Amino acid sequence: MVRELINTVPLGTEAAPIPVSGTGTAPASGQTAIITAFGKSHPGIVAGITGILAEKNVDITDITQTLLGENFAMIVIVNLAEANCSFSELKETLAKKGDELGVGIFSQHEELFQFMHKV
Repeated sequence: MVRELINTVPLGTEAAPIPVSGTGTAPASGQTAIITAFGKSHPGIVAGITGILAEKNVDITDITQTLLGENFAMIVIVNLAEANCSFSELKETLAKKGDELGVGIFSQHEELFQFMHKV
């Protein structure tokens, strides 16, 4: 399902750096993470993901979501500075929620995300 959605992106599409926006100061290096979610659209996806982030005291600094036909796509930029869990635990919890919701949820530190998407 996720692989099919990814395959719909035209070849030659370039990934630009995702700016971290918001009103406060930028988080310290290593404190920002990018969470992406892809899958068939249905009610409850955003609530499921943001509910976990609130429970883990993870601050959302930017969020965008869109529908691509019947497919859902979301990117969330978060500040981990005040999180009440490790990044590994957050990643695992979100991945399990993705399984429950029938969507792929992927979490990466911003530095890794930016490195992987340099063209």
